[in-house]
Amino acid sequence: MNELEKLKKLAEEFNLKYKDKWFQQIWVSKEENIFLEYLWMCPDPIYKKYGKNPLDRAKNIEAFLASDDFLECINRWGGQVIESNSFKKYFLIWINYIENNEIKTKYIKFYNRIIKELKLKNSSVAILTKSKKEHEKRKLKSIILFHEWIHILLESNKLRIKNNWKYNEGLVTFFQEYAGKKLWQLESKAKKSTYDFQKQYFIYAIKFRNWLKGINLPAKRKQKLLTLVKKYSK
Repeated sequence: MNELEKLKKLAEEFNLKYKDKWFQQIWVSKEENIFLEYLWMCPDPIYKKYGKNPLDRAKNIEAFLASDDFLECINRWGGQVIESNSFKKYFLIWINYIENNEIKTKYIKFYNRIIKELKLKNSSVAILTKSKKEHEKRKLKSIILFHEWIHILLESNKLRIKNNWKYNEGLVTFFQEYAGKKLWQLESKAKKSTYDFQKQYFIYAIKFRNWLKGINLPAKRKQKLLTLVKKYSK
């Protein structure tokens, strides 16, 4: 079963709307993905040092790029989701707060390339890092892509907890582990996680597993999720 088939099955089991056209992706370099995370307000603590809003992060990007934090991040690989309209509306404004003209020009070119690709895509798109390593490529095309597409599936069904990344990542992780029939492994995965930021994905997935326990009808599952989204949105 490929990723789209798994998504469609998830949609059926939780009474969610589903369309193939929602699920697309754009490939970027590892550095470009880090830049997107940095300015797109990824809540990872490593970025928070450089600002709690996009404008401060833009002003501090020269310090970030010269830091050990950047050297730690640059070898990361993974994915994220960008919402096309918000990206077009805000991202260039934030880039223009970068004070170093060389850095600013570099990322404006990157922005223009993404905008060009977004014209052919749906409103929300998965962003994935390119990699030459075979084990990374395999995971990116399966596990990581599936995770980001679950974000899109949930957002397309208004199942996004506002301003609460832990609940959102927990819900996506719950769906991912549910699809793989591995919900029973959540505690051990949380225990094995050495990076607290990622540990939260499993900790909050456990909450959703417990809240949905014993609810077997798709319509009832969706109603419970809508109730939880309303309750935990800030």
